[in-house]
Amino acid sequence: MDFAKAIISILGLQDVEIVDLKIFSKQWRIQLVLRQQRSRCFCSSCGSSFDLVKSWEIKYLKAPPLGIYQKVDIKLYQMRGYCIDCGKSEVCRLDWIHPNFTSMTCGFAEVAGRLMEEITCEAAARILHSKSSTMWNLDQWRMQHMMQFLRLPEDVDLSYMSADEVHFRSKPNYERHKAILGKKQTPEFITNLVSYNDGKVITNAAGRDSKALESCLSVLSQGQRMSIERFAVDMHEPYISVIEKMCPNAEVTVDRFHITQSLNKAFDELRKLEFKKAQQNCRSFEKGMLEPSRRFMLVTKHPHLLSKVEQKLIERLKRVNENIHTGMLLVDYLHRALDKKTVKGFRQTLGLWYQVIRESKLSPFLKLAKLIRKYRRKIEVYIKSRLTTAVSEGLNNKIKVLKRMGYGYRNKTSFMRKILQRCGYLNHVFINTNIFLLRVPNPAI
Repeated sequence: MDFAKAIISILGLQDVEIVDLKIFSKQWRIQLVLRQQRSRCFCSSCGSSFDLVKSWEIKYLKAPPLGIYQKVDIKLYQMRGYCIDCGKSEVCRLDWIHPNFTSMTCGFAEVAGRLMEEITCEAAARILHSKSSTMWNLDQWRMQHMMQFLRLPEDVDLSYMSADEVHFRSKPNYERHKAILGKKQTPEFITNLVSYNDGKVITNAAGRDSKALESCLSVLSQGQRMSIERFAVDMHEPYISVIEKMCPNAEVTVDRFHITQSLNKAFDELRKLEFKKAQQNCRSFEKGMLEPSRRFMLVTKHPHLLSKVEQKLIERLKRVNENIHTGMLLVDYLHRALDKKTVKGFRQTLGLWYQVIRESKLSPFLKLAKLIRKYRRKIEVYIKSRLTTAVSEGLNNKIKVLKRMGYGYRNKTSFMRKILQRCGYLNHVFINTNIFLLRVPNPAI
């Protein structure tokens, strides 16, 4: 195979010939001088060959890396011809020059786009010796363009689903003066709809209310919504109401993590009450044991991991403070109830838990008991299925890392698309973008 033709093919070029090739070894750079083939130049209006060559216009382009040479520059002589039939002159069009970023080839744009699916625009700019602002604009354009090709894979598993919100940013509350105790900042969230078995974000919407989840579920067809068997969420009533309305066959399960979170919150409220009492009565030992830094030690599920000294201190605290001892028993009892393998065993243990709360009359746990009683049926679904929002929480952590890498996002649409790109199906793995290496197709055609 001809070496010149091989280079043209490797770089994703067409209808050109190499006039000169310069290699700058010290700079690890290649400069290609190309000329458009006159026999391959046609009028865009009538499709006939140009009758006259009016001029050769010079254009400078960036091409994809070639082996160890990361910087490949193209000096292109592009023909301006005259068509007698149409009576006009024009520059002959080349499909492999990017239509929106005319300083780069389609191959370079696609290589850069695939890099930015995994790393930041700034990092891609350093690797490809380009401007970070250009890379950012390219990434935004590419995500918007690929949204038109986004389709769910045919083999996507929608039997188990979960939904959770992730924090986008907090906006200053400029109307705080209207309320005496107004919030300084108003948080904004993004709701993500997740396929549990595939571990991917199906779609997302702005907000964390019923409209946000309804917008996400509306992307699925009625048949797909009917096929959902179980749906894991936190104890967020707007989400639950939408799921029961739009997915009638789905059993809603409340995630164990959020139950445990509410349990630890109830115990912490009890600890604060007892800490204040110890301060008022000058009980130094209880005051030291009930400090905020020790709260996790008191509710640990693995006491055997504590040192012998810590275990002895906890045993002494149980003897001197009956309320804390009862609170620790309630924490342990609820964990045992959630560990049960059958609904019957869960109900029996939960009945004992209710009984201890009624006898102790501890206000934080009385509030918690009302919450558990409200969502008991949905917790029982967890006991049967062991379905949680663990996948959603893991993706949330990945999204938070993405947000920190980008030093925060101000454009909500850009952030939502980046989530779909990094954690969903808006990337070249699920959308065939191989044709983008030679030309950018118009999805409307």
